[in-house]
Amino acid sequence: MPWAITLEVVDAAVPSFKLVGASVSDDTIPGSGVTDANGQLIYVVADEFSQYIVRISHPGATVHAAFGYINKNFTLNKSSAGTIQVVPLNPAPDPGTGTGTTKPPKCFIVSATTGSRDSAEVTHLRQLRDRVATASRVGGQLIDEIYREYAQFSPAIAIELERDLITQKAVLWGVVRPLLAWYSLAGVLAFEPANQTAIDLATRDLKAACPRYLGGESIIGLLEAVHAGAPLPAGTNPLLVEFAPRLQAAARLRCASWAILDPLLRTWRSATERLDVADQVGQWLATAPLDVLTPPGAPDVLEAELHTLAGFLAFKPLARRQLGERLTAAWPDAASAIARAGFGAANE
Repeated sequence: MPWAITLEVVDAAVPSFKLVGASVSDDTIPGSGVTDANGQLIYVVADEFSQYIVRISHPGATVHAAFGYINKNFTLNKSSAGTIQVVPLNPAPDPGTGTGTTKPPKCFIVSATTGSRDSAEVTHLRQLRDRVATASRVGGQLIDEIYREYAQFSPAIAIELERDLITQKAVLWGVVRPLLAWYSLAGVLAFEPANQTAIDLATRDLKAACPRYLGGESIIGLLEAVHAGAPLPAGTNPLLVEFAPRLQAAARLRCASWAILDPLLRTWRSATERLDVADQVGQWLATAPLDVLTPPGAPDVLEAELHTLAGFLAFKPLARRQLGERLTAAWPDAASAIARAGFGAANE
């Protein structure tokens, strides 16, 4: 049966100020409307959905926001049915002065699909990024290179996504959440290889992020077409078809493709074809494009970095050896240090 959540829209800077007449929109479901005198609206969702995204906006000026408010996407969760969910909207910046810059951060597409630069997804991605960069200088350099390539194509896609709620949902459910689940599992395997409870939980979360009703085989076909530079399958969302040239250009960017397209394909294949996801993560890490980077120059720093990198693959010794072979070919002067770091051990 349908489930409902009461949304209470407030001013982010003054939470006690309820926003009357805020619009809660989604053309795909009946019952969209505006908030009442208490800033509230009861939103009803069909039972087939465990999560649903709505766009909340309030363009009118108020005593606390002379230029209205910034639109926000909000995720309704079935587990919160029957509760009141407070949704804060940020005041829009002065278009004349630029106060409160709207320049997007580096998580362009994630921010666009979740409706906020401070969403749980964006925050989680930042935490994972910071954890890797803190543990490894080489890892931080690789992340910088990934973002440099990512910035070549993602802002334009993010702008278009902000105009189309249906495509936002498709990208959020088919791309962003599965990819974050992959990164989370990779993080647990790399940093906590002995914590089987955390590994099992992250594995379950990854499978849950790829539910069957989203059509894993269709998503795999779409991703494979992007990777091959081929025409997208018939019936693909028109906006995604419009994105195709940018997506296919992104697939040719080595670091961005490794960080986004490759793990996304592995995620959906693992869930759809019941593959060993830990093995898939190991294979992915073994192909990390570290050869595009310059190895640390100081011997002591190099030794420490290599031991850290080897430690990331302690859960999959064969993949660790494969990465060691690639590093030896890319950094021949560091061959002895690579061997000492334990990359050659591959006993399962």
